[in-house]
Amino acid sequence: MSAPVAAGAALTPWWIAYPQVWELERKELAAAGATWTPLAFDHVAAGRSDGVAAPSRGLMVSWPHPAPQPGDPDRLELSVHYPAQFPWWPPTVLLREPLAGLHRHRDPIMGTLCLLGGEQEWLPSTTLAALLTTQLPLLLAAGRTSGADPATLALETGAEPVWTRLMPARGGLLADSGCLPPAGVPGGLAALAVIGALPPVHALVQLLDGDGELLAASDLYAGLESVQIPWVRLTDLPPGRLIAADLWRRGWAQLAATVPTATYLPRLQALLVLVPSEAGDRRAWEEYLLLTLRAAARTGERPAAGDPPPPGQLPLFPVTELWPADPNAAETADTAPTEQASARARLRVTVHRSHAIGRDDLAARLPGNTGQQLSGATVTVVGVGAVGGPIALELARAGVGIIHLVDGDRHEAATGSRQIPAVADAGEYKALAVARRILEHNPHVELTCGFRHLGRDDGQELPRLTGSDLVVDAAANPTVSRFLAAHLRRTGTPLLIASATAGGWGGAIVAQPAAGGGCWECAQLHRAERTLPWPPAEDGAWLTPVGCSEATFVGGAFDLGEVALQAVRTGLAILTAPADTVRRSPYGDVQVLSLRGRRGPQQPRWQSRRLTVHPDCALHALR
Repeated sequence: MSAPVAAGAALTPWWIAYPQVWELERKELAAAGATWTPLAFDHVAAGRSDGVAAPSRGLMVSWPHPAPQPGDPDRLELSVHYPAQFPWWPPTVLLREPLAGLHRHRDPIMGTLCLLGGEQEWLPSTTLAALLTTQLPLLLAAGRTSGADPATLALETGAEPVWTRLMPARGGLLADSGCLPPAGVPGGLAALAVIGALPPVHALVQLLDGDGELLAASDLYAGLESVQIPWVRLTDLPPGRLIAADLWRRGWAQLAATVPTATYLPRLQALLVLVPSEAGDRRAWEEYLLLTLRAAARTGERPAAGDPPPPGQLPLFPVTELWPADPNAAETADTAPTEQASARARLRVTVHRSHAIGRDDLAARLPGNTGQQLSGATVTVVGVGAVGGPIALELARAGVGIIHLVDGDRHEAATGSRQIPAVADAGEYKALAVARRILEHNPHVELTCGFRHLGRDDGQELPRLTGSDLVVDAAANPTVSRFLAAHLRRTGTPLLIASATAGGWGGAIVAQPAAGGGCWECAQLHRAERTLPWPPAEDGAWLTPVGCSEATFVGGAFDLGEVALQAVRTGLAILTAPADTVRRSPYGDVQVLSLRGRRGPQQPRWQSRRLTVHPDCALHALR
């Protein structure tokens, strides 16, 4: 198959670039008993072959039903959309009219059929007819049954929660999976906190019943200002596509018998509904949907952009308008919500889906049970700059439950090429800025910060250091490394010393305790004698900031990150080692990274060595 010839910057239509592909498509469709016509919006005369119009964007295909059930048509009317890069990417097949009982593997909004587990399963040599012949029967069987036979299960590629049957807006609701009301409670009040404005993101903090009694709560974001809105549990949703306005009416109709009228009427522009759904392993579950709306001015004129919301409405939720059927129709406070809804011409409801942020949810994609093993671990990171900052962030994302950050520096905006903090954090303590970034990724982490350099802290940090399950030294300061290596050896606390070299040419990770018995001082003596490999460095890659006598070196995050990520791997292996063993690095006592060789840049090359006792080491002589 030859590549298409581009006309200027435009891609040559595939049926012109690959006329043999279009010819094969037509022949196999005809052989399968299908009939087709170009879609109505196609007006392309170019590319005709034997008097048959080219597909341009797609075809309307009448396909013989492979397994009709009672009430099904004999033929399925399919809308097929070819991508501009066909046949390298698969066509999209839509079944506009739903089939009774087909609740899975068909998008209820667009009608798109899930014929493949992903575009990676598509082969350019496959035709539309071959795709429909092999996959459509499997899809119909999987979509209409629970899926017991292997062929059907092979098509079960993932859960289809309720929000896929709606058209959710940007943003969403953050909810801990454990923050669910007891079974049988029909509704009440929910406390939501604002997390983000653009797009709107809220977090579920508390659930109350109709009498104001606490049902469930989440510790996440509990300290933020929150507002109460009604919530209701809906148990009898219709199959197929869902309409947001219908969910709103159903919710308010049920809520009227659950929460006192005086409680819910002032909050009429926001409603939280709890609906039955599927969890990732296809077990029964419930998920939240946040519904919001707003009434337009009574004059019938559309409110101007930026106008404040009407009195009594919550400015917490950016929502769409609810337009009156009669601009002069009067509304009173004692009018039921369902009566108000029916009196309006259009009920515009915005839907925000929920996002699970429980500890187990955030750890679900980690290998094995790493997240559970690390939830009680304590790690101290000394120095949270170009190497230590990414180490702390990745440890938190891996599920480490308690992290202490020690760094007395303030963030310089010009170091953004390799630092975790943002430009807006200029002048802030690095430890605090990194802590904020960590909480944005894993709000379950218990974080503490030390804002003084080690050695200037009056000894306050030492108890935290010795009480940690792991200490990571990324301060790039030999004095700090010597202090930590000497003191942590007494308590047996594992220590990783991670550093990079000038220019970002390499780095090293030294683990204590060492399997070879050596210590940090031993490593320096071996290095001086060149009996231990050490990473290359660029001699002229040093900078001395204005007003500071302590030089720093040149290097970007794309290079220094190699050291940080390997330090995280090593640390996780130490933390998850069996408790009855000495926790040592499985990657060796000394790991050395070289990013440059004699001929210039090279792929990352790691070397590993045992760290043995040096005969001239004063610390071993004293011991």
